[in-house]
Amino acid sequence: MHPDPRSWRPQAFGRRKPKDLLDPLVEPAWGGVRVLAHVAGGRASLIDVGGEDLGGAHPEIVRELTAGALADTLVVDGYLTDQALRSGVGLVVDVDNSPGMGEQVTQFFLGSKAAEYVGDRSRPPGRATAGTVAQPTPTIDAGAPGIAFVAVDLLALDDQPLLDVPLLERKRLLESVLPESDRVRRTPFVREPAGTFITTWRSAGFGGLAYKDANSRYLPGALNDDWALIDMPRR
Repeated sequence: MHPDPRSWRPQAFGRRKPKDLLDPLVEPAWGGVRVLAHVAGGRASLIDVGGEDLGGAHPEIVRELTAGALADTLVVDGYLTDQALRSGVGLVVDVDNSPGMGEQVTQFFLGSKAAEYVGDRSRPPGRATAGTVAQPTPTIDAGAPGIAFVAVDLLALDDQPLLDVPLLERKRLLESVLPESDRVRRTPFVREPAGTFITTWRSAGFGGLAYKDANSRYLPGALNDDWALIDMPRR
């Protein structure tokens, strides 16, 4: 039995190299403050690695999280960062609507209620193309771009821990229960070969890449060798 989600802390990247991961998903490495967003009862908190709630400093993010959540409770791993509004980098949009193994995995771990969130969009995506990435128009401001919450992982849904659900399926569920808004975004992710996307992310100012095994579990507060972080390749 997992401890109270309020005691969870973000999982740390491990020591393995991306080439050693069996089936990596590739994401831009977000800069900023890592937090776990807890949404429940019309309220949201943003808990950092030290256990402090940063929600009071970001009321607009808290408001959009509570207004947008499509589930009674959520625990979401993500970053407080200005990169989303500055770069306009968006999420991968899956265009494969056929049912597949992902729905069976969801049913096995969570039952039919969670499977409803996924519907017929549960097949793991193939290698993405330019047409599968949405690029939201960044907010235009004469001053600083502002801070947004960029979600990278879903750790609990309707009081059910998802820590043992494979990462790819957690991302499917995240897309289904947390819509994007001005201050709430989801990270893009693709499978190899990711060259075109890496070029785009590098041009947008990202300094690194995150490689995460599609079948990886989540270990709150611990180091996980199924996740790797590297500097952005120069070419």
